[in-house]
Amino acid sequence: MATQTEQSKYGPLRSLKLTGSPHERGVTHGEAFADEIEKNLEIYLDVFEYKGTDEGTVYEQAEAFVPLIEDENEAYAEEMQGVAEGSGLSIEDVTILNARYEVMYSAFKQAADDLDRAKPDACTAYGVRNSLSDDGHTYVGQNWDWMPGLETFVMDVEQENGANHVAMTEAGIVGGKIGVNEAGLALTLNGLVTEHDGEDPFRKPYHVRLREVLDAERMDAAIEALIAKDRVCSANVIIGHESGEMIDLELSPEKANYLYPDDDGLLVHTNHVEDTTSMDSQFEKLIPDTLCRAPRLRRLLTEGTDTVGEADIKGALRDHFGHPNSICRHPNEDDPELDRLETGGSFIMDLTEKRLLGTNGPPCEHGYTEFQVSS
Repeated sequence: MATQTEQSKYGPLRSLKLTGSPHERGVTHGEAFADEIEKNLEIYLDVFEYKGTDEGTVYEQAEAFVPLIEDENEAYAEEMQGVAEGSGLSIEDVTILNARYEVMYSAFKQAADDLDRAKPDACTAYGVRNSLSDDGHTYVGQNWDWMPGLETFVMDVEQENGANHVAMTEAGIVGGKIGVNEAGLALTLNGLVTEHDGEDPFRKPYHVRLREVLDAERMDAAIEALIAKDRVCSANVIIGHESGEMIDLELSPEKANYLYPDDDGLLVHTNHVEDTTSMDSQFEKLIPDTLCRAPRLRRLLTEGTDTVGEADIKGALRDHFGHPNSICRHPNEDDPELDRLETGGSFIMDLTEKRLLGTNGPPCEHGYTEFQVSS
């Protein structure tokens, strides 16, 4: 159930209840957001072409991922097939969206060995232990910075083989990026770039892994989904549990760093590798503001106070230091249109109460809507 908690002239973040078998959930998703899925596909195909990768190459990549996903997670593949049928698109169209990280990195790697052609999501993520919060609850969340115009919604998933959860996703993508489940587990996702991204183009996609995290009922199983098998490209994921336990996973194709909250109970991460002893870090060369956003968020949440409340988190996520390349990010009009980034949504997850608050756009302009996990 979703409830509007603040008024917004731009409209609330949408949600969709998904029940039944994986295929049935996919059909529901595809039928409800057919136009939005097609729009997202067109945006990504335009971006791929702009970055130097022709449509034929993109579809070749997608075709190769179809059987790979079937082998890695049959239920995920069935749900993708349902999305394709419900939306009237091909399975390859839907696969482009569900493997967009991997298609982006590997296809761009073929087009030109230039990391600037493969900018991933630029986000600011955090975790607040229950020992630090003013209500004794555990919080995890982020601002999700990506290309303006993409269509998103919150999946409200009820299922028999996996934990019920609510999670933000892009229309057409089965795996949620930012979500919390009935076991009190939550995740965030933000981009990293390291040296060997895209060299091996065909490994389990991140969105499949993220769905497995949200399906999990134990923290070790959630972590396993991300680290048991090597990856195509780099990313950073925070996994938190309602007990207050949390871990930050800095993931490159074949290595992983493990970071934990500081002594105060706060965990913050943006788009550069914090532990460079095992992997290099490239993204700050593309967006240097990552080096400012992390310490800025930490200071906003801890300076002058002994505890952190939900209102404090909202205020920090609306911060404009370094505008437009701030925690609350706005498009830089000096950048080419397809290179611009914006906070597409701001998210606060209360793991204790299993609820997600999210915005449809930058939090300085949009109200938060609340979504509750079905029990």
